[in-house]
Amino acid sequence: MLKLNHLSYSVGDKKILNDVTAQLMDHDITCLIGPNGVGKSTLFNLITKQLTPDSGEIRDVPSNIALLAQHNELFEPLTVRELLTMQSNDIDEEVVQRLQLTTLLDKYMDQLSGGQRQLAWLGYVLHQKPTLLLLDEPTTYLDLRYQQLFLDALRTLQKQRHFTVLMVLHDLTQAFNFGDNIWLMNNKQQLLAGNTTDMLDEQLLSTTFDVPLRIINDDRQLLITPN
Repeated sequence: MLKLNHLSYSVGDKKILNDVTAQLMDHDITCLIGPNGVGKSTLFNLITKQLTPDSGEIRDVPSNIALLAQHNELFEPLTVRELLTMQSNDIDEEVVQRLQLTTLLDKYMDQLSGGQRQLAWLGYVLHQKPTLLLLDEPTTYLDLRYQQLFLDALRTLQKQRHFTVLMVLHDLTQAFNFGDNIWLMNNKQQLLAGNTTDMLDEQLLSTTFDVPLRIINDDRQLLITPN
């Protein structure tokens, strides 16, 4: 799967990525975390070829990538059914059921709540049957119920269908609970990568986010909170 090979990128005199090398693990959920402004969205734009790196390369990019951006807009009124069938004439019943869209199929998108709309957009990208799914802060504007519903459905479908996910999350507890692997970007233009167990380090996370953090990890829960 996708590999970052000595990737560097700058905006003017500001270095965003500096000689970054990492590999995305096949058939896993990798959560991309880091402070604001370190270049997480820039990295997505490099992967989708909206930006060109200063040096280095991105190898083994799959042909079938789907992207769910932070903000998604329609330029004409569409029902949920029309949105889901834009790429295919067939409705994926399992996706619709998992995302609780069955009763919403004939409603227009602008009639839905924010949480329902985001679930519909997730259904839209899943109907593209991607090999790699990129999600840029998909839960940022959702309440707790819809965050949980979104992430539970995504993880269930990903484990069943074995597509690869790279997802930007700001909530560290969610990232370590729902991810298999972590890509951690810091303000030194670096990217550190590892599985969630190896990356679950109080000192590393506290230093990266410039705030003392406490990890509560037992059989019942994993929480990462300010100390």
